[in-house]
Parts: sequence; structure tokens; C-alpha cells
Amino acid sequence: MQTAVILAKTISGTGNFALPFAFLNMGLFGGFITIVGAAFLTAWTLILMHQVKNSRYITERGLANQTYVDIAYAGFGTQGAVFVYFVTVFCLEGVCSVYLNFVSTTAHSLYPAISQQQYLFLTLAFAVIMTMMDSMTFLKYMSGLGIIAVTFTILCVMLYSFENYSFGSWSDYSMFTPETYFRSFGSIAFFFCVNVNAMPIEREMKAAKTYWPAVVTWTCIGLAIINVLYGASVFMLLKESTCGNVVMNLNQGKFAENSPKWLTVLPKLTMIVELTVSYPLILYAAVDIVQRSLGLHKSEEDGTFGESSGGIGKVFNPRNLVNFVMATLPAVFAQARSFAVLVNLVGGFGAALSAYFLPPLLFLKVCGGDFATSQGKIILCVVVAIIGLVMSCITTAYTLHAMWHPFPEPEFCR
Repeated sequence: MQTAVILAKTISGTGNFALPFAFLNMGLFGGFITIVGAAFLTAWTLILMHQVKNSRYITERGLANQTYVDIAYAGFGTQGAVFVYFVTVFCLEGVCSVYLNFVSTTAHSLYPAISQQQYLFLTLAFAVIMTMMDSMTFLKYMSGLGIIAVTFTILCVMLYSFENYSFGSWSDYSMFTPETYFRSFGSIAFFFCVNVNAMPIEREMKAAKTYWPAVVTWTCIGLAIINVLYGASVFMLLKESTCGNVVMNLNQGKFAENSPKWLTVLPKLTMIVELTVSYPLILYAAVDIVQRSLGLHKSEEDGTFGESSGGIGKVFNPRNLVNFVMATLPAVFAQARSFAVLVNLVGGFGAALSAYFLPPLLFLKVCGGDFATSQGKIILCVVVAIIGLVMSCITTAYTLHAMWHPFPEPEFCR
């Protein structure tokens, strides 16, 4: 149960607020099939990673950490590990960019006198300070409120939509819209972006060999059902006025003015606080990966670092330089004019590759020759890997173009 809650918390986040927009772009049937399909594929690839990690090939190598990168190194060698390393860091830094964009645009909608860029740099300053301090104790306690904040905000969005809008007839909604489908495929991949964090969660689970497949399957299916109902119902109410970040629909003209402040303002404040706190934690994971690869991580035995120096060197040392660069880099992408575009890019490239392309290939490399591996499973791995790569390439190309030509949204969404 605890593992299911941790997985649900890891999956749930800002990606939830892009799902109604996904139904707008994909159509009701397209959104339903994509979310449910992504849930099953995510669960399946998490099980594949579990089987690879516990295979004889990997266990004989006695990996110290058994992270995604470690397993890729054992399976693919240095080149494979470098690619997985890049994708993992991209995902984590990309999530940080999404957080920054969400906080800055949402805060600006509450108090427009301060620009979005100013809010962005205020949030960034806090993250840089916390990262340079190398202490996340306080923030870890606060992060437990994350799933509560997301749930509360989703409920407020649904209540606001039900109060101010009404459902149309079935003929008012498209079932499938291929011409705009790739505006949101990455958003759904982003929502289920858990593969890069899954191995530490699996490692801490008791009796993982017995219960891991069932836990990840039912967690992903449960989240898919809940979010299909939420995303589809909100879209069916908001229709063409659905924002890429649906929280911004709480700004909408006379409806926002006539609704109680707790319904339109409190959800935004809640998510601003939650993401401001969560941002350094996500960033810390990316920083730790880079520091360890460069030999700059803190020693667990004596608390020292890979490199140390006295005086001014304690401030201007390689470790702090890595901290600063990693903390500020997400701000570059966070200035994208559209939350939907940014989420689609991070999900379409990083999440799709880490979840739907790399795990099947890694399984084929490590377990493909085992007698227990059926021919059908081998074929399925090949098919999923090809589809994952194709979908990632199309979504990435589509979204890079949209960085300069954002997806059409109502003015109040920005």
C-alpha cells in the first residue's frame, strides 16, 4: 500500500492540469485510448525494468545503486548509459522547468503588477539557495502535502467548471482529432513520467519480487480511470475555452469574479506553495546524478566531498558550480510562452523515451535470450520500442515548432 501511494504521488502533479487540454486536442475517444494505453504501457515497462534488474545477468554484476543508469550501463555499456543518463537528467530538469513556468504564470494571474519573469526569478532564487545549502530536510517534510494540494486543486477546478458551465450534446465533441493529436501526446507521457524514479521506489519495497507487478499495474490503472473521468468531464464543460494549464481557467472573466475566492484563488496559492517547495527536491535528484558522475558527491562516511578546498574555494568549487548551473538551467525553458508546449516537449522527448523506448530494448538485450522469454514477448518489445521512438520523434518535432508558434489558447490562459 505504501509503495502504491508513493508511486501515485510521484505520477500525480502538474501533468494532471494538462489532461483536459489533451481531450480538447485528441478528442474524447483519442484522449481515453491514449491515457489508458499509456497507463498499461507504463505499468508493463516498469515490470520489464523490474525483471531486468532482478535478472541473473544484472545481479551477477553486483551493481551498487541499481539505478536506471547503472542497469543501462550493465546492459548497453558506456554509450547506452550515457544516453539514459542524458534522458534522465533531461526529464528531471524538464520537470523543474514545468514547475517554474506553472508557478510564474499562475502567480502572475493572481497579481499582474509583477511580471511573469520576475516571479520566475524569485522562485529560482529560492531553489538556488536551497540547492546550494545541500539540505532538503525541511522540504522533504513539506513535500508530503503534494498529493493533497493536487487533489484539492483538481476538485476546485471540477467544482468551478460544474458551477459555471454545462455539458453539450455528444455531437458537440470530436471523438478523435488526428490533426491536433500530437499537441498533447507528450502531456500524457509527462503525466506518467515515473520510470526514471521507479528503481529507488522498487528497491525500498518489501517483497518486491512478489508484489511489484500487481502494485504498479493497479496503481497505473487506477490513476488512468480517475484522470480520464476528471479530464474528460472538465473538457466537456469548458469545451473550446479549455486552457493548456486548466488552473488558468479559474481566471475566466465574470465567472471568476462571481465565484468565491477560496474556489479561484486558494487552489492557485496552494499549488504555488507546493511546487515552490517541490522544485528544489526534484532539482536535487538531478544535481545528485550529475555530481556522482563527476565524483563531486558528498561522502556518506565522513560528510566530505569528492573535492574540497579552503577559503574562497569552499564557495567557488566545482560542486557549487554544478549546483548553480543545474539550478538555473530550467529557467531558460521555463520562459516558454505556453505551459502546454513545455509539458508536451518534456513528455514527448524525455518521458516517452525513458518509458516506451528504452525499457523494451533493455529487456531484449538482457533477457531476450532467456528460455523463459517467449517469442510473443520479444515481438511485443520490438513493436513497443518502435512505436515509442516514432511517437517521441513526431511529438518532439511538432513541439519544437510550437515553441515559436504556440498552440492556440484563449488569451486569459496566458
